[in-house]
Amino acid sequence: MEETKESKSHIPVRLNILFLIVFLFFAAIILRLAFVQLVEGEQYRHELEKFSIRELPIPAPRGRIMDKNGEVLVSNKPVYTVQYVEEQGQDIDEEKVADRLAKILIPDIGKTGTDKELLKKTIDLGSTLPVAFNNEETNALKSRVAAKLQAVPKQEAVDSMSDFELVKTALYVGLRVRSPFDDKQRKDVIKKLNANNKSAEKALTEDNVSDFELLKMAISANMQLTLTLDKEDRDALSKEVKAQIRKLPAPNGLSDKSDMELLRYASLFELDVQLPLKPEQRQFQWHKLSLLQEMRSPQMASYIPRRVKVNITDNEMFQIEERRTELPGISVVLEPVRQIFRDPDGSAFGTHFLGYINAIRPESLKEYQAQGYNAIDRIGVTGLESSYERYLRGKDGVMDVFVNKNSETVKKEMRPGREPEPGNDLVLAMDWRYQSRVEAILKEEVEAYKKRPTTPKEFKDAHVLVMNPNTGEILAMASYPDYDLNLYYDRKAFNENYTSLILPNESNRFIYTPYPPASTYKPLSVMIALQEGLTTPSETIYDTGGLNVGVGKNSYKRNWKSGGHGIVNARRALQVSNNTYMYEMAIRLGRKGKEGWEKQFSVLDYYNAQFGLGVKTGIDLPGEKTGWENPNLYYGNLADAMIGQYDLFTPIQIGQYVSTIANGGYRVRPHLVKEIRKGTTDPKQKGQTLAQIEPQVLNRVNVDPKYIQVVKEGMRMVTQPGGTVQRFNGLPFAVAAKSGTAQTGRSAENALVVGFAPYEKPQLVFVVVAPNSLRDGTSSSDATGPIARRLLEAYNELNPGVLTNGVPIPNPPSSK
Repeated sequence: MEETKESKSHIPVRLNILFLIVFLFFAAIILRLAFVQLVEGEQYRHELEKFSIRELPIPAPRGRIMDKNGEVLVSNKPVYTVQYVEEQGQDIDEEKVADRLAKILIPDIGKTGTDKELLKKTIDLGSTLPVAFNNEETNALKSRVAAKLQAVPKQEAVDSMSDFELVKTALYVGLRVRSPFDDKQRKDVIKKLNANNKSAEKALTEDNVSDFELLKMAISANMQLTLTLDKEDRDALSKEVKAQIRKLPAPNGLSDKSDMELLRYASLFELDVQLPLKPEQRQFQWHKLSLLQEMRSPQMASYIPRRVKVNITDNEMFQIEERRTELPGISVVLEPVRQIFRDPDGSAFGTHFLGYINAIRPESLKEYQAQGYNAIDRIGVTGLESSYERYLRGKDGVMDVFVNKNSETVKKEMRPGREPEPGNDLVLAMDWRYQSRVEAILKEEVEAYKKRPTTPKEFKDAHVLVMNPNTGEILAMASYPDYDLNLYYDRKAFNENYTSLILPNESNRFIYTPYPPASTYKPLSVMIALQEGLTTPSETIYDTGGLNVGVGKNSYKRNWKSGGHGIVNARRALQVSNNTYMYEMAIRLGRKGKEGWEKQFSVLDYYNAQFGLGVKTGIDLPGEKTGWENPNLYYGNLADAMIGQYDLFTPIQIGQYVSTIANGGYRVRPHLVKEIRKGTTDPKQKGQTLAQIEPQVLNRVNVDPKYIQVVKEGMRMVTQPGGTVQRFNGLPFAVAAKSGTAQTGRSAENALVVGFAPYEKPQLVFVVVAPNSLRDGTSSSDATGPIARRLLEAYNELNPGVLTNGVPIPNPPSSK
């Protein structure tokens, strides 16, 4: 008991000691805070005023794109870039800087605009022009401006105007007006304007004209619009109109105005004025204004450098450095831009799938900033650069910029732990050597075919797709003509080539442009007929040269061969590309419809989608289209559909369809990228594999495998004696194919050929499309066959054993 009491008596003493220590600790903190606040507060306040720290984003290197063997196809190269930044407190005459800079930098603008456009841009940027009219010209301009001022209504008349008159007046005095249209009004106005201007090169649509432009066009065309503004909008617009009218001089108050001031009024009233400038002066002013526009980019904070010009020459860089004191705010820095691989002969490579990057559009800036982008960042615009933007984009670093109270940069240092991290690398499924060979083959064959006297003058381009039917890997994707993607990173060269070379060939025809499949659709027609129980593989029909489909004088549909092919069954119908057989199957399909033949078009749509036709294939490229669905549902259209002259499909859809036949009925997603690797700072070092793109089966088709085999046998017979594609004889492997001649309604027709090899165990599917390459009566294989044969030979040469595999070529099945 004694021991217990003695132990308890120590507890209050220990607690008191602990409380004392805590009290002294907090007392010391309070005394220190008081000392800092009262004694040293002024000193710290001056220190804070002395420096401020700003975050400067440091762009991370973008990931590379490589072929399957590690050959770099897209990388980064350092170039000199002119930047402009206005520090707080600096008073920089930006127009003067732009003028001096324009005398150093080589102009890279292409086609310049009109004098009216030059004047508008000058005024929008708050700039001036070195113009001086003579007395006669000045007086003439004053008279024109005075006439416009005379038509400006009085301020007191504004409140009594109708909504339409108020909007019209606002536009007249140079104000921008919010859209007064609802959806119906917009469509009606577009329809009326198109009807009134049928000679226009391009019809107006909701996508190619803004509401503001549409409103101006409608008023210029004296259209009477029924517009209704809500009270808040009307009050605000009335206030703006009155304020603008107050700013305008009286018609007789122009005597003391300078020529530049008169030009400002002329621009406001949209008068056409011929500027007293020589051609070289006009060119210089456009050049200067383009630089000034970059310097005054409103989307960025003032302390963030603006790119004025990228990829300048060494000589331009030296001149700027020599004149730095005359160019306040201007600096030259090294930054990476994309460098695209070129073929060994220096020609373009991968034009239509690699893609390019560019600055973020102003209308999309907020969306990207919400994702962590900076206003100066570049993003993928097309191709793989766009599809894999989130992988290729690196993680920007942060540099702390210490600025003194005079807004002068004292020092810069990288923030610890915030160094730039490179983007991830993409590894493609293709071998660059094969892609390069296909591009060369396509160019040679197109140019040779153009020289034939029978070739239509409309023939300008051709396209080749090669893919693995089992994995969906794209092995080659080539169009001719093409162009060098490096042009996107050389503004001068881009402007020089845009209209003639880039614009006509910029679109990726494989995913954007639908074509009639023509007779390449017939394998699917045969499978539909067999699966729907319309016929059997062995049933024959007798073709005399055509068939009546429906009633009426125009119901007779002809076979392509006059007199017909005689006895044909499913396999032979494919071998000789017989139309009559397909017409008979269309008639049977129509008769089978319990709710009428119109409903049988849905049967075709069902099978089309099963094989990837008329639906998105899922390829890893942006903006894929679904083709074009024919809206007509006439009885004869069933027959048209069965010979591939109805709906339109893209080349990638046709490639997926043929792959589904080749692999026995599995629709596999096509893809270019095989692997994603972690980016590295050492280009020679292989990054860690982050993801491998495995084959993805989208669906298995609802067609009996034995019917797919019948079609494969028929396609094999196409390349044998008696078939329509006699281009693969002598190859050390068997090829199955189908050609097509698509009527376009013009004087020239499209040629197509599709196929796969080897026949026994397909490893490769090819699609060749040559638009406008045929005259009536010319064989489709003339335009596409040589290309198809050479691309197979090239693949076999670069990949020995893949197509041959030591398997002897069997005889084709009997057509009987």
